[in-house]
Amino acid sequence: MKLNIIKAMVPAVALLLAGGMSSCMKDLDKGNIDPNAQSQVDINALYSKCYAGLIMEGNDGNADFTIRDPGRSTLARNLFNFNSLPTDEGICWWSDGGIVDICYNKCTPSTETLRFLYYRLVSNISFCNHYIELGQGDATMMAEVRVIRAYNYFLMLDFFGDPSFTTTISPETPKQAHAQNPKFDANQSYTRAELLALGREFMFNWVKDELITAEANLQDAHAKTSDSDADYGRIDKATAWLLLSRLYLNAGTYLNNDGQNNPYWAEALSYAEKVINSSYSLFDDSKMSQAAKDAGYRPYDLLFLGDNGSNGAACEAILPLLQDGTKTRGWGGSMFYIAAMYSSDMTNVIGKTSATTQGSWRGMRLRPSFLKTVFKSDAEKYLGKNAEENRAASTDDREIFNGKDYYDDTQKKWFPRTFDLGDNSDFGQGIVTPKWNNNYSTGATPHDIEYVDIDFFLFRVAEAYLNAAEAEIQLNGVNSSKAKQYMDAIRNRAHAAVKPSYTLQDVLNERGREFFFEGMRRPDLIRFNQYGGQNNYKWEYMNGVPEGARFDKTFNLFPLPSSEIQANSNLTQIDGYSEIQ
Repeated sequence: MKLNIIKAMVPAVALLLAGGMSSCMKDLDKGNIDPNAQSQVDINALYSKCYAGLIMEGNDGNADFTIRDPGRSTLARNLFNFNSLPTDEGICWWSDGGIVDICYNKCTPSTETLRFLYYRLVSNISFCNHYIELGQGDATMMAEVRVIRAYNYFLMLDFFGDPSFTTTISPETPKQAHAQNPKFDANQSYTRAELLALGREFMFNWVKDELITAEANLQDAHAKTSDSDADYGRIDKATAWLLLSRLYLNAGTYLNNDGQNNPYWAEALSYAEKVINSSYSLFDDSKMSQAAKDAGYRPYDLLFLGDNGSNGAACEAILPLLQDGTKTRGWGGSMFYIAAMYSSDMTNVIGKTSATTQGSWRGMRLRPSFLKTVFKSDAEKYLGKNAEENRAASTDDREIFNGKDYYDDTQKKWFPRTFDLGDNSDFGQGIVTPKWNNNYSTGATPHDIEYVDIDFFLFRVAEAYLNAAEAEIQLNGVNSSKAKQYMDAIRNRAHAAVKPSYTLQDVLNERGREFFFEGMRRPDLIRFNQYGGQNNYKWEYMNGVPEGARFDKTFNLFPLPSSEIQANSNLTQIDGYSEIQ
């Protein structure tokens, strides 16, 4: 089944969500919410809906739950909000939805955007639960949906630790994860820290077991050559392997609250190598078209262009989330990754505009500490130059940065750009990136002048190489030839100089270079104990202080939304947070 058009959705949306949500049920006004009511469900549309929840708002431009701006409801957008913005990587000056609070590690149970993240995950899980409960799909499609559900619960584990948990559609209020742990005794008293540990342990084991079970019925891992391949966009065994590798890589965080105290390094390595040894591969010079080379692009650029599904980069896309300017219109998918990063005057590495009329929301910039630590760069290197000029002087293709002054379309005037963040009140405070843009490598015209065609590569092969390198060093030390092989492959693709050997800090920095502004940073910093609870590494506006200040390790996780705590008496707030705030 091809997923190129994710437009046919399930009619009784509210029915599908029953039992999976508590307070956000009140936000639904889309029909019957009686889980016992009979409704005609298009099983193939529901299957597509499970995939669509990873990047789309909902049906026909509306969100799957009531929200004034549907684009803010998407998972892809909130991966950036909660994995990039609270870290050394990105920052935003927008005041709406508590975005600045998230940037400053001040997220509270009442933060509006937090509620959108939680509702999106529970909504996605509910659609998957309904599909699985109906039991009408074939074994392969069922396994795919189980992986989608497991991924959403993995995110629940990573963001919240001890979320509500249910695998059925039921009128009963769901219990919290810790209560599902066989070790939990309802007659015993626990501290919040103890409940959190029980919840994390249960979630880790459930996600692990669910992925292992689903793997048996998935299609064999097979790389796609383009978005015209019949199974482009569908989950196969490689998706399960890479998610298992990511889960095992972070097992120390989830099981011991210490990313370096991990009993599963060997498993993280094993599953990463399954991906590396499959037909999926890094997209490199040998796979580029001559037209793309002649235009001045490098392999890394093509992963984030409007034709990334057809320009050869598909070989690296283990799970691409499909976007098409005429068929999957929305504001919170790949569109966000362009528009939020751009002003109208910005151009990409070959001097082209963003190729969408929406490319000027002027929000996200890079923090100086990230550039200094990860790219070993200072103000003089990027400031005053556009991305094309910085590319010409770069020693790494991933240095896709713009340091020029910017044009404000509203005020119709130019404003200066600085390397530092100042008071974080303006798009000109900080270096910006045109990494994502809707241009085609061939010079062809995108499908729409406003909405974008960039498929969002949720899982790609580069992660397997870096997971494997990290786990290998943990197991066999910095002189591991295998770890060097994996790191060299990533750096060679970026035309960056290789090193005689690599340390764990080198791996963390490499992950920063490879995945910046893809919503990946926070778990990496936590795993390396360079996030909450430490004084060794600080960044601008860490804990809301301009020069950076320590915040407690309990804030490595986010709180459950106040609305959920108030609506579901089964829930206990995450350790370190007030019940409601």
